[in-house]
Formats: sequence, structure tokens, C-alpha cells
Amino acid sequence: MDDKDKLQRGLMAKLAELESNHKGRLPPDDIHFRLRRDMENSQVGSPVISKELFCKAIQLLQEQEAVDDEFGRALQKVGNGHFVFGTENKYREALLLVLKAGLNDQYDYIDWWLYEGAPDYKVWSEDESREWDLTEPRALYDFITTECK
Repeated sequence: MDDKDKLQRGLMAKLAELESNHKGRLPPDDIHFRLRRDMENSQVGSPVISKELFCKAIQLLQEQEAVDDEFGRALQKVGNGHFVFGTENKYREALLLVLKAGLNDQYDYIDWWLYEGAPDYKVWSEDESREWDLTEPRALYDFITTECK
């Protein structure tokens, strides 16, 4: 079983566990609250997700974004220009919730990195005396787990 399968199985197991306590599907906010609570209860000052797993998950998210973009461009060619593919992807949303909770990303740096950080991926301290280059997912992981506590 490769890392992608392990990651997907782990994510689905956690979501199934959350949903098994309720008859219907939980609203996304309720899932987020319960997942965050569970992750906080299991943390003892260290991230729940390893750096390698985090980097692999980020890589897979980027690969899926590229596939979604390509598919969206193909839809544009055959449609009338009103197709948008990949929005509100529940798997992506669930994975981001797990990553954020697993690293205690309270300032949403993961979302920023994926959707707004390009092209320079740099952040500065409030007084601009320090700069962090977060170009690589490993640097993002280190920044969140060490500087954002």
C-alpha cells in the first residue's frame, strides 16, 4: 500500500469514526470542531502528523489541483465557458482539516501556502526583522510547528 492509500484510509477512518456517532452526516463545522478537539486532546506539544506525511499530502493536493485545472480547461473547450470543476471538493476540504488540526495551524498558513503564497512563499515577523522562506513544504511544516506556537 503506498502513502496515498495510507493517507486516504486514515482520513476516511477518522471521518467514519466521527460520523458513526451520529445517524446522519455531520455538518462540516461540527466535524471540524470534533476533529480539532480530538487532535488537541492527543497533542502533547508535538505535531500529530509527521513531516514526511505532511509533505506527501501537500504534494498530492498539488497534483490533484493540476488534474482539476486540466479537466476544467477541457470542460471550457466543450462548454459555454460557465463550467468550474473541483470547487467545494469534500475530500480536499477533509484533508485540509486533518492537516490543519494535526499541525495546530491556527493561523491558516496551509491554506495561504496552497492558494496565495506563490510565487515567493515568504513571511515576515510583525516588525519585519525576520523573514522565512517557505517555498518547500518541509519549511512550511517547520515554520508552523516551531514559530506558530
